[in-house]
Amino acid sequence: MRSPRRTALVLALVLASACSSGPEQHTVPPYRGDPAQAAQLEQRAAAACAAAGHPGGVPARRFVTDGCSAFPDGDWAACCVEHDIPYWCGGTRAERAAADEVLRGCVAERRSGALAFAMRLGVRVGGHPLWPSYWRWGYGRPWPSGYTDSD
Repeated sequence: MRSPRRTALVLALVLASACSSGPEQHTVPPYRGDPAQAAQLEQRAAAACAAAGHPGGVPARRFVTDGCSAFPDGDWAACCVEHDIPYWCGGTRAERAAADEVLRGCVAERRSGALAFAMRLGVRVGGHPLWPSYWRWGYGRPWPSGYTDSD
C-alpha cells in the first residue's frame, strides 16, 4: 500500500511542473554558453526526429535540454542530453522504452548500475506523455500529445 505522504508529494511535484513550460534556453554546458554548439545540437535533434518519421513531423517548439531534469547533472549529463532528443520528438511506446534503455546503459557505463536503474525508473514513471510536465515524452509538442501508436 502506498503512503498518503508519498502520494501527496508525487501529486504536488506533478502539479508544480504543470505550471512551468520548462526552460527557454539550454541549461547545461556547453550548450548554455555556446550558441554555435547549441545550434548544432538543435539541428541534430531536428534531424533525428525527422528520421524517426513521426506522423506530426518535427515539433514546432524549439529543442531545449535541461540535462537530467529533476535529477542532478553529474558526469552522466551527456546521457540525459541525448535522452532528451527522442523525448522532445515523442513517438511510440516502443521508441520511448528504447530511449529509456539507452539512458540506463549510458549511465551504467559512467556510474553504477544502481544509479542507472534509479534514473530509468524515474523516467519511466515521470516521463509519461500524459503528465503535464516539461520533461514528458513528446515535450516538444503541445500537451497532451500521447504516443503515436494506438496500443
